[in-house]
Amino acid sequence: MATEVTRQNEIYGTFSERFPILYDKSGRLQKAKKIVAVMSDFAGVDLSAYSVLDIGGSAGMMVDHFADHFHEIVEIDIDDVAIRLGREQCDRRNVRWLCGDGAQLPFADACFDCVICNHVYEHLDDQRGLMDEIHRVLKPNGFCYFSAGSRFVLIEGHYKLPFLSWLPHLLADLYMKLAGRKGGYDVTLLSYRNLKKLLRNFVRHDYTIPILTDPGRFSAGDLQKANGLAFRIPAQAYRALYPILPIWIWILTKKQSHS
Repeated sequence: MATEVTRQNEIYGTFSERFPILYDKSGRLQKAKKIVAVMSDFAGVDLSAYSVLDIGGSAGMMVDHFADHFHEIVEIDIDDVAIRLGREQCDRRNVRWLCGDGAQLPFADACFDCVICNHVYEHLDDQRGLMDEIHRVLKPNGFCYFSAGSRFVLIEGHYKLPFLSWLPHLLADLYMKLAGRKGGYDVTLLSYRNLKKLLRNFVRHDYTIPILTDPGRFSAGDLQKANGLAFRIPAQAYRALYPILPIWIWILTKKQSHS
């Protein structure tokens, strides 16, 4: 991953040490249920034979739920503290733990049925490398659960500062300092337009609007409770506002090559 992220981790602690919300088991379980619900809906079959790579899953607070639904789960994260804690706390036989870079995956081509990349892309400098690696390790008919935050969200989700992600990094670093936050701004969120470019080798299957219009079907009751008003907007309005939504949830499949 990025050298700037590495320097910040050495000075202020790893990401999991700086963001204890990653250890909120109830919140993580709710997210895991939503991820599995979306993947099950897309696959249309039982997932118990699937091998899954979870990129950036941190200490694996969601892994017990995944282990109940998939044949094998490999958890990989650059955060050695989180991976060590995950290994110590998880006794599931179908889970493996690796400390590694999402942009340089140590796996053979076409070896996973599914990849989970849940709000991870913004933490890598080599975002193109991440997506190339996901494309490489997926089987031809495999798919990736991909959730992504927008650069133009009003309140930046990691540091809870208004408009932080809108700024160039030098100004964002200054804003962080003035706001009393430690370190620089180590997140790179993209606009909808640039995300589409990043994902150009995939077909995007949208689950953002289905979740917003039918949260119960996708175990998204937590989102509905926290953002009740947003779930009362007609689907047509979501489609019109789609490029400026704060997050998107997609299933990605490989584009078919034509000889």
